[in-house]
Amino acid sequence: MNSALSYSVYEVVEQVFNSTFNKFVVTYDSVAAKVKCQCLLFESRGILCRHALSMLSFERVNKVSPRYILERWSKNVKRRHTHIKSSNNKPLLEPRSKRFDELLFRSQNICKFTSSKELTAILHRAYDNIMVEMKEVKAKRKGTCSLSHEDANLESVNELQSPPRVRTRGRPKNRLDSKLDKKITNTS
Repeated sequence: MNSALSYSVYEVVEQVFNSTFNKFVVTYDSVAAKVKCQCLLFESRGILCRHALSMLSFERVNKVSPRYILERWSKNVKRRHTHIKSSNNKPLLEPRSKRFDELLFRSQNICKFTSSKELTAILHRAYDNIMVEMKEVKAKRKGTCSLSHEDANLESVNELQSPPRVRTRGRPKNRLDSKLDKKITNTS
């Protein structure tokens, strides 16, 4: 360990096999709470390496600086990947799943505005009113069929076709000819 005021340099040795050892230089700035390891795992993957963690443990650091906990590893990460659409399954998307996707997108946009108690109370009242209205509609429909003409629509389904024929390499093998036909062609 070399140190100058708040700056320390450690050499962390790890045993890989029985007789093989790897050495990593870890620098630590206690004032700025910065750690940097020679393996550069944090810089490449966003994860603190075991060398830096063992050095922090040796320095008796109880809390890791928030700069080393990236947003993608926290509970509060905003996941917007549910809105990414794939073009290959668009024509087969059922009306029911389209409605669900639209509702999900709108509800996530509404949730952005619930930063205050007043806005949250408005959202709860609107939700309660909508639930009452939906239960009334569901009760009226109880005797009718649950499938609508929209669900039974088959226009979006493509025609079934046989798979395209792929040419094989080399000379084609014709297994349909009988042995007798082969003997006749060979003699003539």
